[in-house]
Amino acid sequence: MKIYGAEVGMLATNCYFAVNEELCEGVIVDPGADCDAILRMAEQAKAKITAILLTHGHSDHIGALNELRKATGAPVYISAGDEPCLAKADVNLSFFIGYSIQCEPPEHIVKDGDVLELAGMQFKVLATPGHTKGGVCYYLEAGGVMFAGDTIFCESIGRTDLPGGSYKELLQSIKSKILVLSDDVKLLPGHGPSTTVGWERRRNPFLQ
Repeated sequence: MKIYGAEVGMLATNCYFAVNEELCEGVIVDPGADCDAILRMAEQAKAKITAILLTHGHSDHIGALNELRKATGAPVYISAGDEPCLAKADVNLSFFIGYSIQCEPPEHIVKDGDVLELAGMQFKVLATPGHTKGGVCYYLEAGGVMFAGDTIFCESIGRTDLPGGSYKELLQSIKSKILVLSDDVKLLPGHGPSTTVGWERRRNPFLQ
């Protein structure tokens, strides 16, 4: 497995491409903007995009979804709690920054504990509400990697002052779903640099 990344959009969202190099297939996580840059990642990896995983439904994580779906035909996975974000610009917050994102319904709804078999890899779904009502992380246990969305960042956590946010829920999500993992698990957040569970356990001021 190899993971590619691109920083996309006005809010510098991290879009990831997890690739099974044996199958030449991969999974996109959070296509926030700039479909061309995302497709270039796939070209660089010489791999077909076979699925699109969404950690949550905010506009800076779904901005290229329509274009990417059209280009690849890849099915979309999101939680039930954040599914309404896809269809409504006021819910995904795009309306408030001057444009409107509206997407078709997802092909698949995920829930806590699901194990998704995609591109020959197993992604475990971990429900981590708090930044949004239906936020999730995707854990690739075989690779020791978690796609953390806006749940946790390097020495910080996701904001909780937006609709559906809850500081109490977010801290509980992090402590019960992320800090229970091994220190060496790599966290790939929705913004900013990567980190590890161990680093956040020791250095994240919100978790002390």
